[in-house]
Amino acid sequence: MDRLKAVLVALSMLRFQILVAPLLLFTARSGRGRMEGLFGTIFAVLVTCGALTLAYWLADDWPAPELAVAGLCVAGAAVLPASFLAAALARSCHFGEGPVGSHFLEKEPPKESLGWADTEDEYVWLLIQFGTRLDPWVPAAEAVAARDGVRDLVDAVRTHPDYHCLARSGGVSGYALLSGRFDPCHCYSYRPEPQFPEEQFGLLVFLHPYRGNYLVFLHALRPLADEHRLVLVCPSFGYGNWEDAGGVEAVERARRFACEAFPIDRSRVFLGGLSQGGAGVSRAAAASPELYAGLAFISATLEPAVVGSAAFAGGWHGRPVLVIHGEQDRGARTRTVITAVQLMQANGVKVTFHLDPEGGRYLFFAKLDEVRGMIGKWIDTTA
Repeated sequence: MDRLKAVLVALSMLRFQILVAPLLLFTARSGRGRMEGLFGTIFAVLVTCGALTLAYWLADDWPAPELAVAGLCVAGAAVLPASFLAAALARSCHFGEGPVGSHFLEKEPPKESLGWADTEDEYVWLLIQFGTRLDPWVPAAEAVAARDGVRDLVDAVRTHPDYHCLARSGGVSGYALLSGRFDPCHCYSYRPEPQFPEEQFGLLVFLHPYRGNYLVFLHALRPLADEHRLVLVCPSFGYGNWEDAGGVEAVERARRFACEAFPIDRSRVFLGGLSQGGAGVSRAAAASPELYAGLAFISATLEPAVVGSAAFAGGWHGRPVLVIHGEQDRGARTRTVITAVQLMQANGVKVTFHLDPEGGRYLFFAKLDEVRGMIGKWIDTTA
């Protein structure tokens, strides 16, 4: 069943890409993004016209409409030159030079196969445009602030030398889903510049939300890592399906990797998640509470059945948990979050709860400085 779900998730993502890629012709902020839009347009025309032509043929209602046949022929003829152009524009990637790394912990894919993966930034930009404009429950001020915040993050990732030609996880994650696997065995990392020889860092393992693991999350948390001397590790897992089989193991693999690759103070290891990443935080924390000094849930899925379980309560009694949530969030329902917080408090968990009365589902991006400040202050109190 998990394999079937992974394939269905991959097909759903592919459908979304076919629908929105043509928009990149007009909205992309880079030449490579516009080329991605061209390829998406060709593929969309090919699929649409091919499906229509096939439907007429199966219904014995031949000939199919001339426009469909013409579109199929034109798009089909464009596939080969477009493929050659894509191959010519593909560039070799690296897996980490300097403080930032992209780690494929099972098997590194060929660098050439990742040469177009940086166009994911264009899709991030499209997603925030759609999400903040089409969701009627997003507060207007937050929508504007979130778009501004994501624009700045995407621009920073595009221009920062640490990320130039860095291998991305998106393509590999997509192939893994199509083959029935949620776990691509991948994570991003960031290590602050050491202030003195033999410096030991804390560690924040941060779990991405639905829609995938993007570099904007790592970049958004870099100032927090610099200020509080933390290594950041951001594992990838499917579309953000942390509640499925293998999610806990993916979290533990990333934590173990960081502890082996960097000089980590094991008493300062934190686990945090954004949105659906919260489902992974609570499950990993219940499975191995001794590995973490604290948990941070940001606009997160908080399931009362999980955080109210005996395993979670026994492992986190008297220990610190941070919850940051927007009261207007219709993705992770406020009522459910409050119920989960009350359950943890009743079981003796030391919960620090910040409820923003004006915040919605894009609180992380709209008030990034405030969110980082709250996390940093909380980390300091756990020392």
